[in-house]
Amino acid sequence: MASSPSPSTSTSITDTDTDTTSISSPSPSPKAPLLTIPLELRLEIYSYLLSLPPYYKYEYRPSHVHPNLLLANRQINWEATPLLYASNTFLAHPTLLASFPRLRAWYMPIRVESVVPRIRRFHIQVQLDCDVPYDRRDVARAFSGIDELTIDLVQSMFMGSGYTNLRRFEAVRGVHRVTILGSTTGFDEYIAWLQKAMTSDPGAAIDDFHPLHPNWADHLTLAC
Repeated sequence: MASSPSPSTSTSITDTDTDTTSISSPSPSPKAPLLTIPLELRLEIYSYLLSLPPYYKYEYRPSHVHPNLLLANRQINWEATPLLYASNTFLAHPTLLASFPRLRAWYMPIRVESVVPRIRRFHIQVQLDCDVPYDRRDVARAFSGIDELTIDLVQSMFMGSGYTNLRRFEAVRGVHRVTILGSTTGFDEYIAWLQKAMTSDPGAAIDDFHPLHPNWADHLTLAC
């Protein structure tokens, strides 16, 4: 069985997060051996080197991408960079949202602002039992229209808080897939409504949430 390549240590992902959005096509450059094989095979190789397994917050063995690939050749950079940002789940900043996202906790944050729109999948942790420094407009700007958003709810005491902070996500629209997990006990009805709202078309008007069977979480949240 072939062994997987060892993690790249000389180049971090942030060393390659330069703005290439203005490049319409690669300029002529010396032919790299990799470019002599069909594009379909090259894309498989790029995926192997630049894609991580699905995010798991209790991951005990760090996995790595190999961004040195993007420095090999201008055409390779042009072909592979979109895959790096669009296929991986990035960790949103707990207070700055889509600003300074990380590929994983052991990577430095992405510092180049123009790269952020390339990211199509985010995972964010939302603390339910403390104030958060963002509002609905901030959240809508950060996450509307992306491919996938996972919201991980946490609180220090079981059933100690309502879903007030989760309501900051009510203005998000156009997300293809929304997953809400973690400390969700008592929020089932609201979460189903919120997922429907967030996956609605951009600009869609959604009726306000009115629980059919109010419980402790609804009383605690809607009374605020």
